[in-house]
Formats: sequence, C-alpha cells, structure tokens
Amino acid sequence: MIAKLSLTGMAAFALCLVAGAAAAQDPDWPCEQVLQPQLSVGSMWAGPDPTAARASWENDEAVKTLVARVTPRRVPLDEAKEEIRRFALGINGDRQKLLTEVFAGLFETINQERSSIIHGIKRYRVRQAALAKVIEDKTSALDDIDPASEDQAVQQKRIDMQNELNWDTRIFDDRQRLLPAVCGQPVLLEQRLYQLSHAVMDDMSVK
Repeated sequence: MIAKLSLTGMAAFALCLVAGAAAAQDPDWPCEQVLQPQLSVGSMWAGPDPTAARASWENDEAVKTLVARVTPRRVPLDEAKEEIRRFALGINGDRQKLLTEVFAGLFETINQERSSIIHGIKRYRVRQAALAKVIEDKTSALDDIDPASEDQAVQQKRIDMQNELNWDTRIFDDRQRLLPAVCGQPVLLEQRLYQLSHAVMDDMSVK
C-alpha cells in the first residue's frame, strides 16, 4: 500500500533538522552534540610547548611514518599506543623534542580529519533541508490532484507523483537514520586524539 506524506509529517521532519542547529547556535549544524569547530592544544596536551614542533614534525620521516600508522581509526587504540611506546623506547636523542613532534603530528592530522567531517556534516544537513523542501512541495502538489478523478491522465500523474514522493521520502529517512552515527564521528576523533596524546606524554619518561 502506498502511504502519502502529510504536511504535518514534513513539519516533524523540519523539526528534526533544526533541533541540533538551534542548540549549537549554527543553522547548518544538525547534531545534538555542541559544535566545536576546532580542538585546542591545551585540552589535549600538558607536555612541552608544541609550537616549534607543529612546524617541524613533517621533516622527520620516522615521526611522519609513526603518525601515519597510528592516526587511522581502523587501528585499535591499544595497538596505536604500543606503536608509540616502541617508538619512544627506540629514541637515542632528544626524546622530549621527538615526542612533542609526534604529538604535533597527531594533533594536526586528527584535527584536520575532524574538521573535514564537520564540514561534511554541515553539507549533509543542507542536502537534507533541500530534500525536505522538495518533499513538502511534492506533497502539496499531490494534495491538489483530485484523487477521485476518473481521467486516466490525472490518475497516472497522481501515481507517478506518489512514487516520486515515496522515493524521496525513503532517501530522506535513510539519511536521517544515519545522522546519529555521523554526528558521533567528531567526538570519536576527539577521544582518540586525547588517548594518543596522553600515551605520548606517558612515554616521555619511559625507561
């Protein structure tokens, strides 16, 4: 049986889209989580000043390789921390300098990935809002077609429009169901950076 969306239903859709944005004071942010566009070094790091390291970490191939190995989310945290521990144990020179560079690389890489995801979520919300408007307009147009008409052309037009509406609604609903998982990605990255940063600090004094 084909179900027809009501304008009341579309109002509910719109509320879902704007609820997160209102809470975050950003019209393009659809998530319940408070929007924090950029992470701060101070919330992640209590080690040496990383200012110089943020400009130099990519010049050290060993540091760059380690950062590339441990930042991906597919790498379990325990494995990433063990990689950092092995790296720290193998340092013969200035351990604080090199590990500060490791932190700088972790921070820059994960923060950039997180920022990219946030921009993607905002684009996601804009696409959803546009699709919600399309569904609302099609629902209104469908309401204007007489369901009791015996004209075959009118009946076919109504069937075609209902099918389009059903398809658009399915896409909207599928995207909306994914939203909580998508919104959780920046938080997961923030947590990963925090864990890895503290692993680096712990390994500064490892014997």
